[in-house]
Amino acid sequence: MQILTLLAQKGGTGKTTLSIHMAVLAMATGKKTAIADMDPQQSALFWKKRREAEYPKVLGIQSHDLDQAISDLQARDTDLLIIDTAPHSREDSLVAAKAADLVLIPTRPAILDLEAIRRSVDIVKSAGTNGAIVLNGCPFPGPKGERAIVTEARDALGVYGLPVAPTALSNRVAFSHSLIDGRAVSEFDKTGKAALEIKTLFHWLEEKLW
Repeated sequence: MQILTLLAQKGGTGKTTLSIHMAVLAMATGKKTAIADMDPQQSALFWKKRREAEYPKVLGIQSHDLDQAISDLQARDTDLLIIDTAPHSREDSLVAAKAADLVLIPTRPAILDLEAIRRSVDIVKSAGTNGAIVLNGCPFPGPKGERAIVTEARDALGVYGLPVAPTALSNRVAFSHSLIDGRAVSEFDKTGKAALEIKTLFHWLEEKLW
């Protein structure tokens, strides 16, 4: 079983949204997938209650339950566990980072977000786990590709020494609108631009995890 942890010490970066969309997409590619919701807000759990489909499983757990949850999921032949962590919780985030095969840090391209990411990078490096960064909530690409603010953010993130996903996720309504009735964007609008972006990101992560 591979473990992907979504981690960001700053709130509002889109960890839960990405966790859900990638979990549903992973299921669609044939991977038995679960989400461990470690955020006290339990947004992933509330989404699961609105979902008609049985999978992916969503477990509401605390950091001290994580090892047991991992063992249980491995026994059930789970292929992928996505851990959704809470912001502003270094100790819990460190536990989730140590358990992971890869930590993905989402960040928005604004300067305050780029400066705040240092705390998340420090946790990943303290855990000794492979990490990567994805730019999320970005302006739509223009006729010539990604906007200058996204390219500049990508360049600025180079100082942290972690790879930055080549796909930047745009601030598209479909990412949030699809969650209203318990779906994900790859189910809500299979051929839409939002679905294409998350699929491209997930395929990039697949190469790192498997």
